[in-house]
Amino acid sequence: MYISLRTKVISLLFVLISSLAFIFNESSTGLIQEKTREIFQQRIELLLASIRSYWDSEKNMLLNNAILYAESEKIINYSTYGLNNMLQREMERLIAKTGFYDLEMTLVNGQIVSSNQYASRRAQPLDLRDTRLHLSWITLQFIDDSLYMRAEVPVHKLGEFIGRLALRRKLDDTRLKRMARNLQAEVSLAVKEKLVASSLVEGGRQALANEHFLNNDRKEDIFNLKIENTVFSIGRVILEKTVESDPVLIYLAVSQDKMLSLLEEARSQNFNLTIWVLVATLILSIIFSEKVLISRIRQIRDGANIIAEGDLSFQISSVSGDELGNLARSFNRMASNLKQNQDRLQHYIERIETLANYIQNILGSLRTSVITWSMSGYIETANNAAMLEFNEFFSELEGLSLHQFVKKFKSQSRRELFKALRHLGDTGDWQFDIEFEHGEHASTKVLQGNFSRLLDNDKKPYGFILTLNNITQRKIIEQQLYHADKLSSLGQLAASVAHEIKNPLASIKTLGQLLQEETEKDDSRRDYIDVIVSEVNRLNGVVEQLLRYARPEGSSFCEVAFEEVIKPVIALVHHESDRHQVALVPQYNDDLKVYVDPEKIKQVFLNLIFNGIQSMDRGGKIFIRAFRDQDSPWTVFEIEDTGCGMSEEVRRRIFEPFYTTRQRGTGLGLAIVKKIVDLHGGKIEVSSEAGRGTKFKFYLPGRQER
Repeated sequence: MYISLRTKVISLLFVLISSLAFIFNESSTGLIQEKTREIFQQRIELLLASIRSYWDSEKNMLLNNAILYAESEKIINYSTYGLNNMLQREMERLIAKTGFYDLEMTLVNGQIVSSNQYASRRAQPLDLRDTRLHLSWITLQFIDDSLYMRAEVPVHKLGEFIGRLALRRKLDDTRLKRMARNLQAEVSLAVKEKLVASSLVEGGRQALANEHFLNNDRKEDIFNLKIENTVFSIGRVILEKTVESDPVLIYLAVSQDKMLSLLEEARSQNFNLTIWVLVATLILSIIFSEKVLISRIRQIRDGANIIAEGDLSFQISSVSGDELGNLARSFNRMASNLKQNQDRLQHYIERIETLANYIQNILGSLRTSVITWSMSGYIETANNAAMLEFNEFFSELEGLSLHQFVKKFKSQSRRELFKALRHLGDTGDWQFDIEFEHGEHASTKVLQGNFSRLLDNDKKPYGFILTLNNITQRKIIEQQLYHADKLSSLGQLAASVAHEIKNPLASIKTLGQLLQEETEKDDSRRDYIDVIVSEVNRLNGVVEQLLRYARPEGSSFCEVAFEEVIKPVIALVHHESDRHQVALVPQYNDDLKVYVDPEKIKQVFLNLIFNGIQSMDRGGKIFIRAFRDQDSPWTVFEIEDTGCGMSEEVRRRIFEPFYTTRQRGTGLGLAIVKKIVDLHGGKIEVSSEAGRGTKFKFYLPGRQER
């Protein structure tokens, strides 16, 4: 690796001086740290030496106060005369004025009166032969995880022993904080494995408690402990034992923050001195090399900026024979190569733009919709024909996912498209028809699609292309031709039926009715005769429906109130709906008027309501709605039931003549309904789902739109 002389000199000086500076900094810091540890060691040893005298002074103060209370005239008199209530109140008064915990008087008869109790209690009478009763002492008590200092003294009246007085002080956090202020060190007390009181804050207290619990048997009396980012020098000593013989340990903690801050300040000063030395070295090195290196490096830098701005013809004129000269010659070769590559790239870009415009013009002139997808399933391009074809659904096609695009397709079309996508790897392309709803009230639009893969030069797929041709009109014409052929055949069939079947049926019906009259009801043959008459009536109804569907009918349109149309229909189907426990729910405005052939529209409602009733075996509801569409000239009618519904296959074929799902159905009822709606210039649609009911919805134009 090539390194210039200037870089080597500057680097060598920098490394040498920085190494010496940091060695000096670390050595001086180490000396300060060692001296700091010695100072804190001495401080803790002095505190441990003085803590016993301070502790003795605390005990003496408590004992003196107990003796003072024992000499109180009120306490002596109340105790002598058995005025326990007054004695208790007096002790409560004395305790309230001090920081002590409680006072307790034990009388000769065993009666105990305490400042912390509302009633006296009794123990065993005192044994006056016990000489210890006349002595004073101080003990430590560990009760309920709390430590108490207890002073107990005798009480006399005129030289006569009358009882013993006990004064207790609780060694809690408040007391230890006062002790800490006097000692200028943090103080903590521990008994067994528990820290019972401490002047430390909560976090420090918890840390010391953990240390005591884990190392309550440590041998060293002085150690360091880090508490909340602060290092403490801690010493410990056993003061004495409780009445239960448990040792009481005291911890003295001195913060090292101040001394450590001085240490850090010294370290910072040394570090700053080092930095200044390094800065001075760098400045001298830079000044020394300025005239030799920097000006020539600046020339190369300026040339790089010129090239970055787009002028690839720039060349450095001053070229020497040293390292910087070699760099300048390499720089000039780079600029020349970049200029050549830029010219070639510009030529390729112009060719690509010309080809892209050519392809775009071809796609834009096509009437066939062309849409491409990436392998991730998002539309990348769409020509003008595609945008026009789908502009009512999407404001922009590019960026849509495949799933978003096919949401408008009918379910069968979606299945076909995804099937094509799955089989593209096997066949290369796939042809299918796409159907979707073209507008809210318009007919179904049908597109013929061709789905293919897009392959790169290595025959690897990088996307998909879908071409679509609108064949809606072709499908409509095919359907019309199909229905026209059916109607032609149906007309011929109806004429033959009327001539060949109707008259014999009338004769059979007449003879059957005569047999009914002549046959007794209890005759076993009567059931067969009833079946003959019933089936003749059904067959005659089929013939009538055939004639009604096939024959050309005239219409008599007029404007009537919708209520006049629907009320007779509801009256006719009332008996049938009650028998099937179906509720009819009309929902329309009383002032709604329609321009229709009343008799034919009644036939539409009769057929639709009867179909709804027959779809519900266990009861339900049929909603009958009529309203004017405010956004269009249509009057909208809805017949919705809560019946069994129908499958997608049945829904697609439901208006075809002779198509039925019932065993005794003719398949002409809904065909007649559609014929009547078409005769009115309207349109009808159905929505249904198996198990969730069916809704027929048809639209009729107003008078002025006919």
